Amino acid sequence: MEFWHIVGDITVLLSVAVFLGILAEKFGFSGIVGYLVAGTLIGPSMLGWVASDEKTIVSIAEIGVALLLFTIGLEVNGQRLKQLLGRGMGIGVLQVLLTGALGYAITKLFGESYQSALIVGSMAALSSTAVVSRVLQDRSELDAPHGRLTFSVLLVQDLAIVPLMLLVAFLHERPEESALVAQVGTAGAKLVVLFVVILLIGLLVLPKFFGAALIRRSNEFPVILGLVTALSAMWFAEELNMSPALGAFIAGLILAGTPFASQVRGDMAPLRYIFLTLFFACTGMLADLSWLIESYHWLWTIGVVVGIVIGKSTIVWLLAMALKQPRRVSIAAGLCLAQIGEFSFVIGAEAMNSDLLSDNLFQLLISSSLITLLLSPFLITKSRPIAKTVDTFLGGDVSLELSDEFNTIQNHVVIIGYGVSGRKVVAELIESGQQVLVIDMGPVGVNQAKIDGALSILGNAQRREILEHAGIRSAKLLVCTLPDHRAASQIIQQARTFAPSIQIIARARYSIHAKHLEDSGADIVVDEEKCVGDSISKETLQKIGL
Repeated sequence: MEFWHIVGDITVLLSVAVFLGILAEKFGFSGIVGYLVAGTLIGPSMLGWVASDEKTIVSIAEIGVALLLFTIGLEVNGQRLKQLLGRGMGIGVLQVLLTGALGYAITKLFGESYQSALIVGSMAALSSTAVVSRVLQDRSELDAPHGRLTFSVLLVQDLAIVPLMLLVAFLHERPEESALVAQVGTAGAKLVVLFVVILLIGLLVLPKFFGAALIRRSNEFPVILGLVTALSAMWFAEELNMSPALGAFIAGLILAGTPFASQVRGDMAPLRYIFLTLFFACTGMLADLSWLIESYHWLWTIGVVVGIVIGKSTIVWLLAMALKQPRRVSIAAGLCLAQIGEFSFVIGAEAMNSDLLSDNLFQLLISSSLITLLLSPFLITKSRPIAKTVDTFLGGDVSLELSDEFNTIQNHVVIIGYGVSGRKVVAELIESGQQVLVIDMGPVGVNQAKIDGALSILGNAQRREILEHAGIRSAKLLVCTLPDHRAASQIIQQARTFAPSIQIIARARYSIHAKHLEDSGADIVVDEEKCVGDSISKETLQKIGL
């Protein structure tokens, strides 16, 4: 009967979470906010609708975190790792180290032990991949400059969960100095064993199963094999007294380079969503509202929330600026990352179970984390307007180096953005003898444009002085290749105020944004989705001989 009580509690928890998640989405918040509130409402501090042992449900919910790490591992293939080996990785690593060090120092100032201070620093260093990526995706801003920078830092933070979980396990042992080297060596040996065993199975065994014709034709076998792979890695990691989530991540990382990685990731998505919903709801159950209102704990909580939002956003802003990112992009990325994430809850719960955190400190961190997650959708939505205001107040970003050549340029083509699309357009124009000027926000793109034979300006084309300096009044054509429809729309409107008769071609990443760009003043909008559809249709007809 105890099993069915647990099933009943999980059903109640998921039902209330889905209901409040729908309400949260309706009012413009992330569904995760609804899940957290659901857990708080029906948890032991309020209605007490869940009667099962909290640890039992949390253990089940941790499967969701492990599956999330498994799918993240599946996405970290060679190409993604190569993308990380740039400025985004440097910002991410430095952000984790500096935020963790700041959290450690502040906690020590209040007289906590070094173990507690390390846990607080680890929790403060991580942001919410689930919340931030979801909101950016809903706003079509993952391809915006601040969206790409934010996602790079989030990916580094997700990778950082591995050593941070090892840190929690290490602190739990509390070794003497004489045993310190042995403890580190044992942990390293276990990690190597875990990685090698999963690697051998992933390379030698799983391809035979997934490559079998019977498996490929089946709808259910691939998802079962994917689940078995993740659960097996989790179980093996637990047997080695390591984090099950770590085992799941390593399994996903090894499978990322295989041909069936996309299939497994797609098959695991429904299960991941179910368990993650359960995890966030269980996290909400950890909040104790009675603790919050007694002894002025709410004042401490507000102080921690303000410190997290200002501290993390400022650290990301300054680091990104130091590594040559534009000021507006840096500020917006900092606001997007100004929260404590879901993996911080995992670290906190593990530390609490290991008696590394006091009850008051744990409740302070959990309450503050929940509030930052509630604020996150608003901060992400307003990140660009806030960044623009702050940037304008500070006098604008460094963008131009004046040149007499720009002052005399006429009848030229202005290209906004020098990504894959921009390079293709510029190459064709230069080959046909046209004079081309490129505006890009990245030094790499600007330098490459010069190498390719175009004039180039480093700056944000949304700024009036940038377009004026590019000679927009005397240009014959403006081509905007930016995937971010909001930035493209502002650039088009700005260009129209200087040159009402100029011809403008714009790129629409999604069909739903094409009309918006036309209304902004674009003469021609190239719809990526329609172009892809036309290409696929053409290739399909050719394959069948039509």
